[in-house]
Amino acid sequence: MSGWHHSTPLPPAWPPDRFEVRSTRPVPDGAAADRYHFPQTAHEAASRLRDVRFATQIQVVRIEDGVTLFDLVSGVEIPVEHW
Repeated sequence: MSGWHHSTPLPPAWPPDRFEVRSTRPVPDGAAADRYHFPQTAHEAASRLRDVRFATQIQVVRIEDGVTLFDLVSGVEIPVEHW
């Protein structure tokens, strides 16, 4: 049974989040922020929010350095290949 105990923690099962999709939605939802690891998934989430016109403000920010990659209000949309 001693083989069941580990002295070091196991590595995380999921990769760390790299992108945050921020949005402002109508009340009662208000503001929301969702995090994603893969750039394609973050871009798809932002694009869908834009396409369904559910959110009034949408931003995608790279968590590592705080660079805005997508911003609905200011018209910033860096191609996903460069995220």
